[in-house]
Amino acid sequence: MKKSAIALAASLWAAGTGMVQAQETCGGVYKVKPGDSLSLIADKLYKDVSQWTVIYRNNIEKIATPDSIRVGHEYRIPCLGGLPRGLAGGKPVQTAALGAPAAASATTPDTITTRKKAAQRRQEGVALKLLAGDDFRPFTNRLQLSSGLITDLVNRVVVSAGDFGKHKFYWVNDRSVHLDPMLSEGMVDLAFPWRKPDCQATPSLSLCTDYVYSDPMFEMLVVLFTRKGSGVTYTTEADLDGMRVCSPLGHGTTSRQGQGADFLTRAGARLQTPQSAEDCFARLIDGTTDAVAMNEFTGRIVSKDMGVADQIELQLSRPLAIEGLHAVAHKSNPRSGKIIAKFNASLADLRESGEYLNVIDKHMSSIWAGL
Repeated sequence: MKKSAIALAASLWAAGTGMVQAQETCGGVYKVKPGDSLSLIADKLYKDVSQWTVIYRNNIEKIATPDSIRVGHEYRIPCLGGLPRGLAGGKPVQTAALGAPAAASATTPDTITTRKKAAQRRQEGVALKLLAGDDFRPFTNRLQLSSGLITDLVNRVVVSAGDFGKHKFYWVNDRSVHLDPMLSEGMVDLAFPWRKPDCQATPSLSLCTDYVYSDPMFEMLVVLFTRKGSGVTYTTEADLDGMRVCSPLGHGTTSRQGQGADFLTRAGARLQTPQSAEDCFARLIDGTTDAVAMNEFTGRIVSKDMGVADQIELQLSRPLAIEGLHAVAHKSNPRSGKIIAKFNASLADLRESGEYLNVIDKHMSSIWAGL
């Protein structure tokens, strides 16, 4: 008997006995349960914890940060390699012909490559996604004027460029995920503001080989903040030897005339890199660090808001560095080169027109008025 006849007979038998087999689906909607995390959901649905970035990327508008998912939230779960099966709202999948071997559902290197290429093609048609955090006042913070000086500049640069199309800002306060995986996995196109490493001195550094940076949008003095009465001073490089220096994550790469994190380490400082500026100043006050390395503005604002400004002094006689703040893209993004080139051209236009100085003056007046 031919296969088609077998299939027809089987379907007629199922209909005659009242048995109807529901069609299998792939992907769909998942409702967060108590105890869930993105990695646990990925393991449950994809049998691969590393696929949490897929879930995050497809629901970034609902998930403020990767560790802030909430019970009851519903997330779109894409179909990858035939998984997951049976979720509500999934897409029907073709079942194997009767008697034919089931297709393998495991993810292979070929399917991974195909998936990445498809993601790149999709990305070329979507809006420009911009990533910042609230942890870097006065430069990026949604409670500041125009969400901060650098946010204002980035918005004006993108708008005046004209050919970026639509753009959207995403705010994730965990800076440890900004560059990897959010930029590296293509969840966003540009992150800001970040320092550019000294790639001439450290060309093999992944921050140099894997990322591309805009021209500096703003330059500032980086200084040491010390506790009054501690006796800690910085007048020569030898003073750094053995000094415990706290520099928040993302605030410490080297720069023009630059003496950043790598300089501090070479000079013998014992570097601490917690998540936030507040962590650093708390350590300074309780004596578990000797100095905080930070730009003058952020340090002044944070120490004032914490109510410890009167206990802190700035080592202004010898700044650590003049640092620039940049937008950064990942080279795995097929648009990264074009995005940075357009960004730089538009930034140059703002400088030439005088709009750049107007923005700086407006924000600096507001910043100094609050200090």
